[in-house]
Amino acid sequence: MSFDGMFTHAMVNELNQNLSGGRISKIQQPFANELILTVRSNRKNRQLLLSAHPNYARVQITDQPFANPAKPSTFVMSLRKYITSAIVQDFRQLNNDRVVMIDLSAKNELGDIHEYTLITEIMARHSNIFLVSKETGKIVDLIKRVSPENNSYRGLLPGDDYKLPPAQNKINPFETSETGKGLSASDLRAKFEGIGLDTSKELADFIEAGHNLADFTELYQNQIHPNAAKSNDKNKLGFFPISFNSTTTEVTAYPSLGELLDNFYLDKARLDRIEQQTKSITHRLDIILKKDKSKIKKLNQQLKKTDVMSKYNLYGELLTTYMSQIKHGSSSITLTNYYNNEEVTIKLNPEYSPSMNAQSYYKKYRKLQNSIPHINEQLEITTNEVNYLESVLASLEYVDIEDVDGIVEELISSGYIKKKRKNARKKRKKKIGENFQTTNGIEITVGKNNLENDQLTMKLAQKNHYWFHVKNIPGSHVILKTSTPDEDSITQAATIAAYYSKARDSSKVPVDYVQIKHIRKPNGAKPGFVIFEGQKTILVDPDRKLVESLKEN
Repeated sequence: MSFDGMFTHAMVNELNQNLSGGRISKIQQPFANELILTVRSNRKNRQLLLSAHPNYARVQITDQPFANPAKPSTFVMSLRKYITSAIVQDFRQLNNDRVVMIDLSAKNELGDIHEYTLITEIMARHSNIFLVSKETGKIVDLIKRVSPENNSYRGLLPGDDYKLPPAQNKINPFETSETGKGLSASDLRAKFEGIGLDTSKELADFIEAGHNLADFTELYQNQIHPNAAKSNDKNKLGFFPISFNSTTTEVTAYPSLGELLDNFYLDKARLDRIEQQTKSITHRLDIILKKDKSKIKKLNQQLKKTDVMSKYNLYGELLTTYMSQIKHGSSSITLTNYYNNEEVTIKLNPEYSPSMNAQSYYKKYRKLQNSIPHINEQLEITTNEVNYLESVLASLEYVDIEDVDGIVEELISSGYIKKKRKNARKKRKKKIGENFQTTNGIEITVGKNNLENDQLTMKLAQKNHYWFHVKNIPGSHVILKTSTPDEDSITQAATIAAYYSKARDSSKVPVDYVQIKHIRKPNGAKPGFVIFEGQKTILVDPDRKLVESLKEN
């Protein structure tokens, strides 16, 4: 199901239980569409995520780490001015719509108390976050400003009167005596507010089984069971506040809605944030890749043309051998190929002498012969560059947001992008790779970019350590730091290698493993490229839960 009004209702209840009465101690905007409020409640700091993302808009408590940008946005500056240290009075939902309102009480510099409402509207690409003054009803600031010519319904600029989104004129399922009996799933969606597609299907089945709408809404009030499930019809993850049956097969339970959303959006949000940070870089690499692939196609066409090379050499030999039989001014001649006694017809230039015609074919033969080493060299260089760039782009699919800087640094050192001028700052010593530990206590280190892969494999690992990498697919180098690995440790290291690769979402992934002493790096090879021999291969599934459990804190 989507983040519909029913899910919003359950989320508001969870937020009130955990954050109501708390104090806002920190305000961040780590990404363009996302706001993080650190709320101190019940002697504990909790992160409240408000997202106006066009695809992943939501409100939740999150445990995911977020970096604080060096320069705060205008919106964050406004929020810090008005609601830093504000008390969270209440979380409210607009009817059963996807609009969450947070009532706040804050003191200004003079100690006067002012009331505000922080409103998150979850409306796909029109999602937005507003700070509204309760006293004036005006917008103090908002995360997405929209000029009047682009929005005729309501003002979306600071100082405009806050106006609610257009009403749907549907019935709030939590405030009705209607039973819903006799209504199909589509009828339920059309009549009642905040009921998404999957929720309507479950509700229709629930009512058909002898229950009514009131029984269903009571479950939302009292029996929340957060879980992630695979859908029968689309085989994709969904999240459900109660345990659904008819549209799900594989269900994973979570202790809270916040943890459910953290896991559900983990890869989606991570990839989107990485895309935001690296959009210009990936665009440049895509252009280079397109040129390289076109070049490879042309080089292969040139190489194919050399197939006639041996024929030109043969023609030169035959014309030289039978030169006395060639009449000057002839346009062709048929001669016997003394290698297989077959007749061969050879085209001639009438303006050339017999000797010049023979030399012409020898010249064509030598030209093609001399071109082969150059073509093969260019093919190797260009193919290696394509493989390298594809490995860099693939790494952006499985690294964490904090690892992007390392990939950018790698591309700068490789000459693919220019280094931006920044104010001189003391560089922090970077940790190489990410550490894990098998259930039997053996340390594992994973490279998060090609520079780290090279350092781990060629410099830091011992010769008797074991190296793991997905077979013929871009991925991280994984080092199992032992000379005598047990079967469980081999499987776990291979699982980590499969997880940190382009095959993360596949099953039965082949992973090669071999001791470091059998690996070498060719001179001039791109970062991360190595060759090896004597490897073994194991099939594993990239199990996220296993990988997370092995990660060192």
